[in-house]
Amino acid sequence: MNRTAATTGPVPAALGRVFPTLMAASLSGRVVTLPDDAEGDVSLIVLVFLESAGPIADSWSGPFAGAFAENPRVTTYLVTVVGDSLIGRSLADRIRQGLAGGIPPEKHDLVLTVPEDIERCRRAYGIDDPSLAYIYLLDGQGIIRWMEKGTATPEGLAGLLDTARTMLEPLME
Repeated sequence: MNRTAATTGPVPAALGRVFPTLMAASLSGRVVTLPDDAEGDVSLIVLVFLESAGPIADSWSGPFAGAFAENPRVTTYLVTVVGDSLIGRSLADRIRQGLAGGIPPEKHDLVLTVPEDIERCRRAYGIDDPSLAYIYLLDGQGIIRWMEKGTATPEGLAGLLDTARTMLEPLME
């Protein structure tokens, strides 16, 4: 089922809106389109640019994935935007190769790289500072239910985890 609607221009990511369509390549080489291909009832998307790197993303994805490790209805995606130039594509290939060595094969479809126009991406996802991580919590319909940026704080993580648990509750009844 296609959950995203075509638009004439990018509609910025915002609470209550469908996550803007993002096409990426997974570490396994699979083309993934978010939110359409998102698995589960709750999906966390951690979007970073090269400047922001791993520790900021890990500050959110690590605790979130740990809290829901045993729940198959929750999925965490790490998405890195690298630019669409030939250098960006080459860099994306090197990033995929480097990441693949440190990530278990069963998680390769959840680590994505986007060799796309960085400025278009910034507009589509409301990115004002590419040195930060941007975090989006989606429901099963691809609608953004919670969002934040930067390094995780105890308050931010608590809000993220509480929102995800609340989203899962009605589905458990």
